Amino acid sequence: MLYKHPYVILRREIDHINFQKKYIEDEHFIELYEDKIVTAENKFDLKIVFDMSYKMLSDKYGFFYLHTTKGVFTYQVKQDPAELIAQFRKVEIK
Repeated sequence: MLYKHPYVILRREIDHINFQKKYIEDEHFIELYEDKIVTAENKFDLKIVFDMSYKMLSDKYGFFYLHTTKGVFTYQVKQDPAELIAQFRKVEIK
C-alpha cells in the first residue's frame, strides 16, 4: 500500500425509547496501491481511474470524488485528501 486516507459513512439510527435521531460515523479508508484503489465498498483498477478531486464544504466535512470509466464515486471526508491525490498522480496510468 502506498497511501491511505480516511473517509466516513454516516448512518442515521432512531432511538425508539427516547424518540431521538442519532448519527453514527463509521470510519473507513481509501487505500492506494500501485495498481488499484480499494475502499470498503469497491475495488478499482488504476486503468479505469482517470481523475480525483475534492471539495471541502465546511470545516468538518467535504466530498472526495473518484472519477472512473464506470462513473464518479463520492466519499465523505473530514480531512483534505491533497496528499492522496498527489500520490495518485505519481502512479496514475495515462
